[in-house]
Amino acid sequence: MKRFVTSLIVLALAGAGSLIGCGDDTNNTTGGGNGGGGNGGGGGNGGGDASIPIDDVGTATADLYCGLVYSCCTTAEQDKAFEGLNPKPQNEAECKQVFKGIYDMLVLPRLKKAVGAGRMDYDGDLAASCLAKLDGSCTAINGDPFEADPECQSVFLGKVADGSDCSGDDECAGADSVCVGDTDTELGKCQARGAAGAACDFDDDCATGYCNFSSSMCEELKAIGEACSGFGGCKDSYCDSMTNVCTAKKADGEACTGPDECESNDCDLATSACITAAPICDGM
Repeated sequence: MKRFVTSLIVLALAGAGSLIGCGDDTNNTTGGGNGGGGNGGGGGNGGGDASIPIDDVGTATADLYCGLVYSCCTTAEQDKAFEGLNPKPQNEAECKQVFKGIYDMLVLPRLKKAVGAGRMDYDGDLAASCLAKLDGSCTAINGDPFEADPECQSVFLGKVADGSDCSGDDECAGADSVCVGDTDTELGKCQARGAAGAACDFDDDCATGYCNFSSSMCEELKAIGEACSGFGGCKDSYCDSMTNVCTAKKADGEACTGPDECESNDCDLATSACITAAPICDGM
């Protein structure tokens, strides 16, 4: 596994929704702009004044995320945020219950195990203050609140030195270190991202930004016109699966089959054309 999700907000975006961003929007279903802040800063942390026990991180972030969705977004945009869920939450209370359950099942056990084993530190006071910073901030829905602020990056702090056992990138103490060789059942080793020729499992293992999955070795990114494997590896371009050649990305309106082909990194599958998608939940 790669850098592990410590935030329910990112988990929601990656696994259960596709909400791009939220801004102030008067057309909400809760009738107030305090839903995100009052619930987000305070879910399990007393409005951001008290330390959040690690067991309550899911509750606190679920309160924040769902409060923001119901205070920042229109009904249609809420539906978009929940498109990966079946059934979808019908109200804010159900939203909190669902996302707390997701966090407690998929995220919390690994974090608690890492903290218990001494591979990570958790700062409950910092978690409370960081979530309180997001009180009423619709932009917080865009990403991980524990990564957006430099101070908050230490809420979960990796302690594993290079060469020692790890189960995720976030357990590594080195600023540019990753956990290589870890699986769901086996620990890997923390090491600096590899240069060309180093062993790898993922692109993130490589300082070059590209892991050749056929050889499991880091390689330099290829230039336009060079041969590629069909799984990426192209610099500022994409690997054409028909020609296996790095090809210049396409402008809006040009035909596409996937987002990697587009300059905007967004391919409208309904029209099979590159687009620059308009932001949602932006108050317009």
